[in-house]
Amino acid sequence: MKPYYEIDFSAVMCSFQIKINDVELISLSIDGQTRSDFPVNHLILESGKQTIEVKGLPMEGQTEMHDDSYMRYRVNVYDVSSGDYVFLKQFDEYFTQKPDKTIPFIGHTSTFNADVPYKLDAWQNGINLKDAKFDVKERLIRKYNEIIRQINSGNYDSFISQYQKREGNNALAMYLSKNQAESRMGGVISDMKSGYRAQPLLDDIYIEYSAYGKLAALKSTDMMSALRLENPETDEELVLPLTFYIPEGKDEFEII
Repeated sequence: MKPYYEIDFSAVMCSFQIKINDVELISLSIDGQTRSDFPVNHLILESGKQTIEVKGLPMEGQTEMHDDSYMRYRVNVYDVSSGDYVFLKQFDEYFTQKPDKTIPFIGHTSTFNADVPYKLDAWQNGINLKDAKFDVKERLIRKYNEIIRQINSGNYDSFISQYQKREGNNALAMYLSKNQAESRMGGVISDMKSGYRAQPLLDDIYIEYSAYGKLAALKSTDMMSALRLENPETDEELVLPLTFYIPEGKDEFEII
């Protein structure tokens, strides 16, 4: 059996973020409503209890929650061993409470038990960055700028070598074949080769910790990754949502 976990959610009139095991799955600001579902296997490191946290903030440009703001979510499980999605079970469905004008956010936290046939080697083996004796943001900016230079100079092999562990974990958790995994990586590089250029980091970026202090990423004020690629001919933008950790026994950031 290949259990495939998805979170089915709705969000209305808010900037929202969904985390699995304190790692961001998605963040978005919407003026209206959205309903979607996202796979979460890549954020499940091993079998056992998993934590979900959803949080809604005021819409971009607002300081208070809209009266109609709310979030809804549940986890569905499928078996994909046959190549099709065979429904197995649905966990409890949750809703956030009605917004309180004295509190500038809405949110809900819950847990569910997952049973998966893998164990990922990921951030659980990293140092706690909140206890670091160095300037984490400064070192992280240095790492981002290194990646920006690699992309813009066409040094894709160096970028791939850094990105490989993250994609390897994704392939294992999502039950991807070798060809499927290579195709995912090839798609990222293809975009870079087709006119996209990594943009300089903005001055108002901030650092966001996750995974209980073991992951860090630079974010822009729209809550999305600070690493952006733009195509000057089409005005299209790609966001690379990278996260970084420092493995125990090492002192440099790595993509994970």
